Amino acid sequence: MKSTSAPAREWQTIEGSHVLDRALRYDPAASRRLRLRVVPASRGSWHWESLFLVLMVRTVLLGYLGLGTLHAQTIRPDDLTVLMAADAVHKGSLKTSDMGPGKMGWVESWDSSGSLSWTGKITAPGSYALFAILQGSGRGCSVEVTISSKPLTASCLNTDWERVKLGTVELSAPVQSFTFRSVGTSPVVKVFSLEIVKPEVQVELADRAARSAAPTDWMVQAKYGVFVHWTSQSKPEHGSPLPYCQAVRNFDVHKFADVLDEMGAGYLVFTTSHAEFYFPGPNKVIDEILPGRTCSRDLVGDLAQALSKHGIKFELYFHPGHDDVEWWRRTHFDDDKNKYFDLWCRVIGQMGQQYGPSIAGYWLDDATFTYYPFNPPWAKMTAAAKQGNPDRLITYNSWILPKVSDFYEVFAGENDFSEEMINGFGFLPVGGTGKFTGGPQSGLQGQITTIINGDWGHFKLNTPISPPKYSSDTMIAKLRDAISRKNVPTFDVEIYQDGRISPETLALFKEIRRVIKPTNR
Repeated sequence: MKSTSAPAREWQTIEGSHVLDRALRYDPAASRRLRLRVVPASRGSWHWESLFLVLMVRTVLLGYLGLGTLHAQTIRPDDLTVLMAADAVHKGSLKTSDMGPGKMGWVESWDSSGSLSWTGKITAPGSYALFAILQGSGRGCSVEVTISSKPLTASCLNTDWERVKLGTVELSAPVQSFTFRSVGTSPVVKVFSLEIVKPEVQVELADRAARSAAPTDWMVQAKYGVFVHWTSQSKPEHGSPLPYCQAVRNFDVHKFADVLDEMGAGYLVFTTSHAEFYFPGPNKVIDEILPGRTCSRDLVGDLAQALSKHGIKFELYFHPGHDDVEWWRRTHFDDDKNKYFDLWCRVIGQMGQQYGPSIAGYWLDDATFTYYPFNPPWAKMTAAAKQGNPDRLITYNSWILPKVSDFYEVFAGENDFSEEMINGFGFLPVGGTGKFTGGPQSGLQGQITTIINGDWGHFKLNTPISPPKYSSDTMIAKLRDAISRKNVPTFDVEIYQDGRISPETLALFKEIRRVIKPTNR
């Protein structure tokens, strides 16, 4: 571990230095100005001139951005605004969860001393509703948000993640402060975000989303689907893996489609990017961003055609690629979020235009941690995802947290094949429509995305695919319960690089099809 010089240690003790770091992350221009003006002191000494200069810069920035914080976020009058707990000024012993690169997590370790503070710029005075996404602790849990001395309080009795309404408040000053505290006898467990929106805008956004929503009937009628993580990291049963595009060239789509038909899959979700960002076919937008990440054979198009002969619908899984350093650098995520989301829309839109109605849906990963924290243009993103097929179903993965917006149709449901997931935590009744009747996923089509073997994909060398986690009797019983609620399981199965699944997995699904789908489609 490198030692820290005396000047560096004194710099770290300046009150609010963590806020300064956050401000520079948001304001590259301020960062450049500060770097040009601050001259490090000589080793082992601290120049009063340098201290004065640092404090002067900090004071100017504080005054410029308002009310003691270095980042004042504009509260959008025509959309919902997210203030992330991780980006607030923290007091007390709070800790921020590290979700990895390209993600923003929640804040935990709450007690009565902890608080979060944000500053917002108000460009359109009026009445705004406030919500918090949090995980409560049960009896005695209560939270409070103070807006320029006006408190709003709500209980947090639910021990699962939820979106809690705190109330409405008039925001009239050009700059407003928001301070969040846990004020009950039992502290809140985790806090993810504060949401601010005009009530009439909230209604208008929901209406717009409803008008563009596609029907989920085909998904319900499918009863269940299969998901495969077939990626650049997939491994064969024995020996060394082939280079990705060679594996793409060798993939036997007809044999694979026949197996899915034997399994009774009503649809397939196929991975197009994960961990390393590669696309199994041509895509001119991806080539513009980073050449060498697409393949000449159009496996997506060929697979869609092969599946259609069996009446199997086809969805694409898309991962943003934040684990791939070179790809992530080219997306501009770290320096310009507007550019990033524009590129995202171009990549997704290009896929939709290429394949049109052949692609029935998108399963879009990391929506909660990579998209939501940065106030993305959800309506624009969903419109891009529906290019080429307005009836394409959109799934944004919110994992265990509440839905990220109104602009999609299907809950990702990434979790175990449990009773709670099957009944939608009480919001997917028997004989219902398949849409959540309330709760954090209200209005979304039920789906459970769950692992059948040992991992999402087959990523270990010279290792057989793990046996299925469930017996056929257990799977059939759980499936019948889900079908009675029109909740749709999507079963992720391990797959070798040559496109094979294990004999045990195939046998399990052939028995499921025999019982659940006794007649041919």
